[in-house]
Amino acid sequence: MQIKKDKTNIIFNDLSKKFDQLFPIHRSIVSDGFLSSVKILWNSFDYRLVKFRTGSKVYDWTVPKSYKVNNAYIITPDKKKICDFKKNNLHLINNSHSINKFIELKDLKKILITDKKLPTAIPYSFSYYKKKSGFCISYNEFKKLKKGKYQILIDSNFKNSNMIVAESVVKTTERSKNFFLLSSYLCHTQMANNELSGPLVLKVLQECLSKWSIRNLNYRFVLNPETIGSIFYINRFKKQMKKNLVGGMVLTCLGGPAKKISFKKTRNENQFINEFFDYFKQKKIIDIRDYTPLTGSDERQYNSTGIDLPVGQITRTEYLKYKEYHTSNDDKKFMNINQILKSVNELEKLIFYFDNFFPIIVKKQKNFEVFLDKYGLYKDKKKNPLTKTILILLGYSDSRTRVFEIVKKFDLDLNITINAISLLKRNKIISLKV
Repeated sequence: MQIKKDKTNIIFNDLSKKFDQLFPIHRSIVSDGFLSSVKILWNSFDYRLVKFRTGSKVYDWTVPKSYKVNNAYIITPDKKKICDFKKNNLHLINNSHSINKFIELKDLKKILITDKKLPTAIPYSFSYYKKKSGFCISYNEFKKLKKGKYQILIDSNFKNSNMIVAESVVKTTERSKNFFLLSSYLCHTQMANNELSGPLVLKVLQECLSKWSIRNLNYRFVLNPETIGSIFYINRFKKQMKKNLVGGMVLTCLGGPAKKISFKKTRNENQFINEFFDYFKQKKIIDIRDYTPLTGSDERQYNSTGIDLPVGQITRTEYLKYKEYHTSNDDKKFMNINQILKSVNELEKLIFYFDNFFPIIVKKQKNFEVFLDKYGLYKDKKKNPLTKTILILLGYSDSRTRVFEIVKKFDLDLNITINAISLLKRNKIISLKV
């Protein structure tokens, strides 16, 4: 599957426009910027907002107050304004409390964060759960600072509000309560590959999947503040997820220059989704990473002990492995919109195969071979790959074996297999159990 060429420019322009609208918005765990970003991304979709009030708790985690910045900057001794929040959100440590005072350079340096390794970049820093205030500055600007009195101003406020998780569902065309999860996060500010690539891919995938003529599974699309958002969301819907969630992916860092996408496996090695993606690794289509709780995104919460859901993570240019990560250099130039489209094309194809190969074939004629000539489906099986595939599928349709297991065992052509299943369903020879 692939986005049609005549639509590529339209989608490219739409994504580019959405990026330009989203990039300057200041976002935090609980902020007006999160909701306004969801509205920009999902303006053409039906979605609902799941709300968690400030002070709500799940184990050790507590929903914080909403955070808003009115202004923030530093005035140098020679009256120049630097670290201006309105020019770049990253200049302010996210969740900084209000300050308005004059301090000496030696004290100013205590609240500045810089990075010698990337002297032109503004680093990203946050303090969601500890009271802290400060600024981020490029190392080149840091070196220019001279002795004297500096005015530091941070005008911010906190108030009780709701942490929001947005979800939207594309329903199955068949009869099933089972669903596949596609999730990303929106809580960082003014970064591209690390922040906006996942939601942008999520948006286009939602458009693509909604246009499929047949969907064996339901598809749930989720946008949440990273970590705490997924913890509260999972906790609320844990019972349903444990019963009906058959697989899922957390989308992150999908717009960078890497040639291949890679899948981070789930903690439980025996889950079907790992076997599925390992097959495509063997075909040299994707790369595979082992599960680790040390780094990553919301897949850590879906895989945490006691939860153990079949949700991995998909990425292209991996977090922590590119020098622009968590800096102002992670911008639109680094996160190429064409790479977003490439990720969409590759992921839609993989999800399409998952949708078609996850079900179990149920042969309506329980015993013996089906007389395929009756349906015009029998050709010379030595020369006709479609007939050969149909015979293999029917030969293993024991109401216990997934299509994927048959594909893997006989190394069947993926698209011929999908065509074969379609013909068998159309002729009412089989049904699919999802």
